[in-house]
Order: sequence, then structure tokens, then C-alpha cells
Amino acid sequence: MNRGSSITVTRRPHWRYIFLTVVMALLLNALPLPESIQYVWPDWVMLVVFYWALVLPSHLGVMFGWINGFLEDIVSFSLLGQHALGKALTGMVVALAAKKMHLFNFIERMFVIFILQSISIAIVVWVNHLAFQTPVLSIYWMPALSTALIWPIASFVLSQLDPNVV
Repeated sequence: MNRGSSITVTRRPHWRYIFLTVVMALLLNALPLPESIQYVWPDWVMLVVFYWALVLPSHLGVMFGWINGFLEDIVSFSLLGQHALGKALTGMVVALAAKKMHLFNFIERMFVIFILQSISIAIVVWVNHLAFQTPVLSIYWMPALSTALIWPIASFVLSQLDPNVV
């Protein structure tokens, strides 16, 4: 045993955990909900993109967000690209600012999630308004608040799934 040498071990997640969390988030987003709940239901895909881009910014970022948003478009039968754009933006911002965000407390991260989710919702509402002349209602932005408020719990659960990620 050579005690003088130091071995650097990089911790990588098992990709099956990332895949599992994405599938779970897509299923949670696709649940048929009563109208009274659907406007406060958090965006689980956004939380998964935010978490993994924060934990693995060098591996997961813009493309990870875009793919997840595109899958959300397919699962929700919406126009292709509208969720993808918002999730790609989330992945990009989080991956670029991950070092700074690791210094943020949960309240500050919740605020960042609220802002990013609000922008993502604005993109979806804008596209739907342009394509289908749907009205723009303030209630559409309620999931931004619930997504931000559920972040501490979602972050804890996601961190418990993969023992290789710190």
C-alpha cells in the first residue's frame, strides 16, 4: 500500500438514477388532475432539470433541459418545443451558475426556481396565445410558486436516491 500517493476519485452518478428521476417527473407532470389542483401542481420536470444541472453542471445542462422539455411536450400533447425552450433555459442558467448557486441557501434557490419557472410558464402561455388565441390568465403562474415551495423536499428526495452524488 503506497501511503504517499493520493488518489482522486471523481464521483459520478449512476445514469439509471437520472433516468429514473426523469421518468418519475414526466409521470407526475402527466397525471390527470382535477382543475382545482392542476393550477397549483408543481412542475416536476423543472425540479429534476434544476437539481441535476446543479449537481452535475459539467455533464447536464442545456441539452439535458431541452430533451426533458421535449419529452414533456410529447407526453402532454403540446406544441413541440414550447416546454423544451423553458427547460433548456433552466439547464443553461443553472449549469453556468452552479458554482455560485452552491453558495445559495434554500430560500435563494427557491427564488431562482420561482424566476426560472415563471419565465418557462411565460414561454408556454405566449406560444399557446399565439397559436390558439388562448387567454392569458394570472392563475397560470401559480405552479411557479408551488414549484419553488416544493424545492426543499424534492431536493432532499433526489439527493437520497443516488448515494454516489454528494
